[in-house]
Amino acid sequence: MSAVFFCTLFGLFVGCDDGPGFMLPPVNPGDGGVVVPDGEVPTEDGGVVGVDGGPTFCSTVSCGMGTCNEGGRTCNCDPGYEYDAEMLTCVTDACGGTCAAGTVCNESSGSCEAPSCTPDRTVGDFRFCFATTNDGYDVVVTYAGAGDLDLAASEIKLNGADVNLAGSYDAASKTFAIRARGLAPSKYSYVFRMRTSGGSPVRPLFVPMWIGAGERYADFTWNDSIVYQIFTDRFLDGDPSNNLNNASGTLAQVTDRRSQWQGGDFAGITAKIREGYFDDMGVNTLWISSPILNSHNSQPAVDPGDTRRFASYHSYHPIATGHTHLDDYGYPNAIEPAFGTPEELHELVNEAHRRGIRIMPDFVANHVQREANIYSRHPEWFFEYNQCHNRWDEARIGCWFTSDMPDFHYGGNPAAVTAVVDHALWMIQEFNFDAFRADALKHMDDVFVRALKTAVVAEIETTVDDHARPIEPTTFYMVGESLGGWARYHVRADMVQGQVDEEYYNQSKAALLNFTGTIRNLANFSIGNDRAYLTPQSTMGSTGGYAGAIMGNFFGNHDQVRALTEAGGRMQDGAYRRLRLAQTFLFTSPYNVPMLYQGDDIGTEGGPDPDNRAMQRFSGLSAEEQASLDNARLVGQLREEHVALRRGTRNTVVVEDYFWVYRVAHEGDEVYVALNRDADKTWSPPSGFTDRLGNCSGGRVPSQQSCVFTRD
Repeated sequence: MSAVFFCTLFGLFVGCDDGPGFMLPPVNPGDGGVVVPDGEVPTEDGGVVGVDGGPTFCSTVSCGMGTCNEGGRTCNCDPGYEYDAEMLTCVTDACGGTCAAGTVCNESSGSCEAPSCTPDRTVGDFRFCFATTNDGYDVVVTYAGAGDLDLAASEIKLNGADVNLAGSYDAASKTFAIRARGLAPSKYSYVFRMRTSGGSPVRPLFVPMWIGAGERYADFTWNDSIVYQIFTDRFLDGDPSNNLNNASGTLAQVTDRRSQWQGGDFAGITAKIREGYFDDMGVNTLWISSPILNSHNSQPAVDPGDTRRFASYHSYHPIATGHTHLDDYGYPNAIEPAFGTPEELHELVNEAHRRGIRIMPDFVANHVQREANIYSRHPEWFFEYNQCHNRWDEARIGCWFTSDMPDFHYGGNPAAVTAVVDHALWMIQEFNFDAFRADALKHMDDVFVRALKTAVVAEIETTVDDHARPIEPTTFYMVGESLGGWARYHVRADMVQGQVDEEYYNQSKAALLNFTGTIRNLANFSIGNDRAYLTPQSTMGSTGGYAGAIMGNFFGNHDQVRALTEAGGRMQDGAYRRLRLAQTFLFTSPYNVPMLYQGDDIGTEGGPDPDNRAMQRFSGLSAEEQASLDNARLVGQLREEHVALRRGTRNTVVVEDYFWVYRVAHEGDEVYVALNRDADKTWSPPSGFTDRLGNCSGGRVPSQQSCVFTRD
């Protein structure tokens, strides 16, 4: 019997329901009760029918002594019962609900025992410990602060869902003891937002854990990450009911359809997660747009001489900055409604985590939009207007991107630093995020970047042992955007682990897309660049680089001319082959993180902004587009399969001006990669290796093709 249960200090179980006000958490991520996702309809018996017409979980099970939890795909069982995943119902629990205070239930023996860990970590006023298995965890949390806790006035969440742990709490020792077993692989994170009996708030405790074997789950390091960049508004419209009216108010001034809101949302991303779109490409990290509420008015251009107006669909004009659970800054809902509800964002994150996919939103902390309440409440926290246009370096700290984007003056305002850092912590803890892509990093004062890093280490990476290197599953990865030669400056142990690598972009674009450079130059650059940021070097009047650096490689993103357009466009003979060369190079470049922008998997065209942010297409693909998608899937899967491509070292085997063969190896795993921009070449891998892309055979490397050789 594969029973799923959750023993607490008093022997109560996961999902136990003792009426209103007492609900223990479901064993899998998701909200309690029958959930009817967008696009689905309720049935007469209380179940739901999915968008594909098939039955959903709750319409196919009978929980008996409990209620169905659609989001968690389980039963929330009554006290004394536990969920049996084989029988799909609630059965009598293993310990009969008899465990005394201070003990938890051993499912195998049916006896009560002490938790498997003793609190040995300190975060603020809490001491806690955790111990994980492949299918569960023990967590013990002790409040060590002054006074007693008021549980009724407190808030505890597991993966975004409110839970009542009153039954697991021993008031005498001010301790929670929690056990869960039989869990599906995923990330399980608690947030304890407690208040004392005197009403004072306690600094929150965040306890994140990854459960499940394998590099998508508990064995993950950030070298294993494969990133797919999603521009949320331009990915997939999964729920048209939340679309903004582009003819409403000042949005009517935005006359170019490319600069309007187009309807992409959380529901669309979640649908593609469930469909397996990202699994097919080996993707295990999604970089999404900032989910924070943005302005719904038209915006001016960066160039003061440009009279066009733009919408904030890209989510870089935040107005709910500063929102936390203690101060909402006048925004009860801080999430962008054009993208969906907070509940839909929780659903997206939970569904991703169940598949071993991490979520990395944009974090926008350099500026706000003028409407933001934090600006009207604290204008002294911002620089006076000082335009950035054509002054991106000399005025980088204090300039405004547009006349409607006030820029934070962190250097002179410690209260502003605290407010925005607390906002970041709230985002991560509330939505169980795994990483940030830090927007406009070079434009922020170092004092803020360091304060954010310090807070993340202390209050987010609570289950991490080695904070210096991003090699643990709950390490919070921060990758910055610092263009114009500033990338190395912020790559430090006290700032961020990585940056989007601008020089990687420049070199791969020249050698593989627009053919303005040679592959020999790319080879010479890459061999040194793979680990270049692991060594501190002088940069921009300081020193950057450290032993824990992991950079973000890319050949296209939302700020660049589209890769296919760089390659000559769809009418150019060989353009898609060039794109596929860039795809193969990206996914076979070791150690650092590959970042593939939506549309570069199929070959979407587009010039500069706003032409480079077209809606993603999933059907009606041409033969060349399908071939490009197939290639991206193949090389993505190969990277996921081969540790050499994720953690290995690259060495050149053969290099010519327009032809390069390199070997990537790590701990007995080795892969050979051939990139050929020239006429057909003759080269054979060692005996026993075969091209997994199907392009090379018989010692021939065809013109403008790539090949990836692995052992048979």
